[in-house]
Amino acid sequence: MRRYLICLMIILIVNFGSVLARSFDLTYQGNGISFGNSKKINGLRLNLVDKNIERVNGLNLTFWIPKDNPDAVINGLALGVVAPVANELNGIIIGGIGVAGGKMRGISLATVGLACDDLTGISIGGVGLTGGDIKGIAIGGVGLASERISGISVGGVGLAAEKINGMAIGGVGLSAESINGLAIGGVGLASETIKGISIGGVGIAGKEITGITVGGLGVGAKIISGFAVGGGKLETQYMKGMAAGTFVKVKRELSGMSIGIINYSKNLNGIQIGILNYCGNNPRGLKLLPLINLHIR
Repeated sequence: MRRYLICLMIILIVNFGSVLARSFDLTYQGNGISFGNSKKINGLRLNLVDKNIERVNGLNLTFWIPKDNPDAVINGLALGVVAPVANELNGIIIGGIGVAGGKMRGISLATVGLACDDLTGISIGGVGLTGGDIKGIAIGGVGLASERISGISVGGVGLAAEKINGMAIGGVGLSAESINGLAIGGVGLASETIKGISIGGVGIAGKEITGITVGGLGVGAKIISGFAVGGGKLETQYMKGMAAGTFVKVKRELSGMSIGIINYSKNLNGIQIGILNYCGNNPRGLKLLPLINLHIR
């Protein structure tokens, strides 16, 4: 019962300060404790609904969904029973349901969702996380979406971004325009350009892939450079390096080596090892050979 009375008193004090006097402050030269919707404070600030905050340095506790805070800056510990919202949040930010802001620096946690334009540090959205520019460690329990990601990013089910630099993991799938680093899609991975190490539990699809590429069932891209493995089928127009799969199909040119049960290359500059090996630029009678086929120029 005492706990409920204390909570009731806090809410009454906050409401009293907000409605009657905008805020009730116990401060000296802006330092101290504030109850209500004070604009600036260094210290402890408790308020029911934040609106038009200017700056809080210290601990800011808000109980309900904030209203317009276009210029609000909170440095320190920002706690929202529902959701802390500000233009800039620096420090530790925790939302009972969500967190939203223009810029966030530090540790950000939300049980449901987290949204920000510019996010740096460690960020976790229980269900989802979305941002414009994410740097650091970002985790979305179900999904993560961003324009640019640098660091370590994890989407429990899926992850989508325009550009990824670092390590990215999508529990089921991962999609991006460009990836530079380590990318893992539990089921599938798709990107126009991939540089680094890419792993797709079932398959990988892209336009240009460079580095080490592993697709559980298949890999498909216009250009592949490096080492690529497609458990079932690997298909590309241009392959430079080493390719392996049950069926390796290079529509235009292979420079390097392919290993598979069936290997096909319209033009070969290297060696094929498999049960059947087709080299389109070999002389007639030597185009299709068992075990090994080669053409070196």
